[in-house]
Amino acid sequence: MAWEIELVGLSMVQPRGRSGRAILAVAAIAAALLIVPASALVAGEIVVAIDAGHGGIDPGASAEGVTEKQIVLKFARRLAAEIDQVAGLRAFLIRDDDSFLTLTQRIRRARDGGANLIVSLHADSTEEGRATGAHVYTLSRDGTDEAAVELAERENRADVIGGVDLAGESDDLAALLIDFAQRGTADETEKLATAILAAMAGKVKLLWTEPHRRANFRVLKAPEIPSILVELGYLSNIEDRARMASKEWQNRMAIALTEGIRGWTTIASDGFLAPKK
Repeated sequence: MAWEIELVGLSMVQPRGRSGRAILAVAAIAAALLIVPASALVAGEIVVAIDAGHGGIDPGASAEGVTEKQIVLKFARRLAAEIDQVAGLRAFLIRDDDSFLTLTQRIRRARDGGANLIVSLHADSTEEGRATGAHVYTLSRDGTDEAAVELAERENRADVIGGVDLAGESDDLAALLIDFAQRGTADETEKLATAILAAMAGKVKLLWTEPHRRANFRVLKAPEIPSILVELGYLSNIEDRARMASKEWQNRMAIALTEGIRGWTTIASDGFLAPKK
């Protein structure tokens, strides 16, 4: 028996068989991610998951006795305090102690916490040249297909995307649906990164060559949550190291990131701002 579903003003009649299930699943994901009634946006807070990189047995980069895991956790707490001062925003720390978490656990904690976005904090290091300055990573476009296949291969696909259960779908169909969601989220992430970098400009030193970079970091691969990775600076650079340890710099950086997040909320698609829990 045929039926209709309204999606962005377009009626689609469900065909029979597997293709019909695919259309239904795509429509459900689109609705979960992008189409939200205004009433769902009224009372909810926008939840910012702050991911302090590394931790526990994984110190990250280090220089002159300073470790990345220490620097980013201290700044994560400062950023959370700044975000929590803004009406309508709420921060929570994915890691609030010196514990080790896998990258999958970090994404799961963000999802369980109802995160509308993820800000992952790191401090870079290089042995080449005199690289200096903060920069932002988003997921590489080339990385979306790889991530889709990777997620589709997991045995339990329940709740991977916006509460849509993919456990009964084939690998090919699950990969298609995950890729669909990721590409929509990638567009939103680009807006987030642009807003963040605009707020940082003039307030903190940015990597002069290319402050917006792209890579296949696993922590950025949550298909339904806009996610950025912020490199606060280079531990290998003595000036950056001093800046990152400075309370004055930490305050300026926390204010800039918070302003960037606020800026993104004014241009984000409604579905990404809706309460996730």
